[in-house]
Amino acid sequence: MSSGDPAAELTVVLAADVAVADPAGCARVLGATRRLRGFIDVVEAGVTRRMMQLHAEQGAAPAADVHTRTGGVSAAEGKRKERRSKTLDEAPSFEDALGAGEIGAEHVDALANATSKLDDDVKGQLFDREDDLLDDAKRLSPEEFGRSVRDLARVIERDNGIERATRQRRSTFLSRKTNTATGLVEGRFAFHPELASKVFGPVDRHVSTLIADGAAAGDPECVDRSVDRNRLAAEALGDLVAAGNQNLHPGHADVTVICDERTHATGEFHDGSVCETGDGNPLAPATAQRICCDADITTISVDEHGVPLSAGRTIRHANRQQRRALRAMYRTCGFGDCDVPFERCEIHHIIPWEQGGLTDLHNLIPLCSRH
Repeated sequence: MSSGDPAAELTVVLAADVAVADPAGCARVLGATRRLRGFIDVVEAGVTRRMMQLHAEQGAAPAADVHTRTGGVSAAEGKRKERRSKTLDEAPSFEDALGAGEIGAEHVDALANATSKLDDDVKGQLFDREDDLLDDAKRLSPEEFGRSVRDLARVIERDNGIERATRQRRSTFLSRKTNTATGLVEGRFAFHPELASKVFGPVDRHVSTLIADGAAAGDPECVDRSVDRNRLAAEALGDLVAAGNQNLHPGHADVTVICDERTHATGEFHDGSVCETGDGNPLAPATAQRICCDADITTISVDEHGVPLSAGRTIRHANRQQRRALRAMYRTCGFGDCDVPFERCEIHHIIPWEQGGLTDLHNLIPLCSRH
C-alpha cells in the first residue's frame, strides 16, 4: 500500500538490498519506485504547467524546449511531457492517481494520444466520464487503456451522428516534393482506413517476401531480422506500383475486414459491434458492406468469449484462413502486453511442430521478432 509520503518510499528504495531480495522484497521495492515515479511525474507536470504559463504571459521559452535543454530528453519527449501536463489539466483526478502510484505516466500519455485529434464537443463528452476513464486506467495496461479510450470516443462520435468515414475521405491526401539537399523525394500522406488497408496490406506482405528471400540468399540482416523494415517497405511499394499487384500477388486485392454478422446485416452499430480493418482501423458499416459486395468472405465461428472454433487447417505453416482467424483474435503480438502490430509478427506453434504440435488454430500464436 502507498504511504503517501515520498520520503518514506525513498527510504524503502535506499534500504533495499536487491541483490539478495526475495520475490516479496522485489515487489515491495518496485511498488515504492512506482509511487516515487508517480510523485516525480506530478511535480514535473506542475513545473511544465508553470513554464507554459510563463511562455504565454512573458514570452519565456516553450516548455518542451526547456525540457529538451535541461532535462536531457529528445524534442519528441519534451512535447510529450507538455501534452501530458495539458491532459492532467483536463482530467484532474488522473493527476491525483498518478501521484499516488495508482496509474503510470503512460496511462496519461495514452489518454492524451487518444483525445488529441477529437472534436471539442466529443472531447468534452469523453472527459465528462472522467471517473469511468480513471477506473479503466487503474485496471488496464496503458495499451489496453488507450484502445478503450479510442473505442469510447468512437461510440460518442457515433451517438453524435458524426460522419467519420466521410470526414476521413475528405481528409485523405498524398503529397510529395524533392529535397534539394539530398535529392530524395519526400512525401506526406493521410489515407482513410480502406485505402490504407489496400496499400499497406500488399506492402507488408511483400516486405515479408523480401526478408524471406534475403534470408534464403544468406543476407545477414535478413537472417537475424535486423534489416530496416521501413527501407524495405519503400522498396516493396515501388515494386508493387511498377510491376502491378496482380503480377506479384495474383487475385483480388486482399483487404481484411473484421465485422460481426449483425453489424454487416443491418448496417448499424450496436453495443457489441466490431467493424474494422485487419490492422485495427475503424470502418463505417456501409464501407464494410460495400467491400463485401465483391469479396471472398471467410466466416469465422466464435464462442461466447470470441474464440474462433473453426477456421481451417494446414500441414506445416498457417494458411491464409488461419492468419485471418488469428487476426480476429489478436491485434498485436501474443506475448503479454507487447504492442508490436499483428502484421509484423510471424505465426508460431505453441507446442513446437518438431515435438508433434499440430497446425491447428488453438496451437498457433502470433509473435514478434523479440518473442
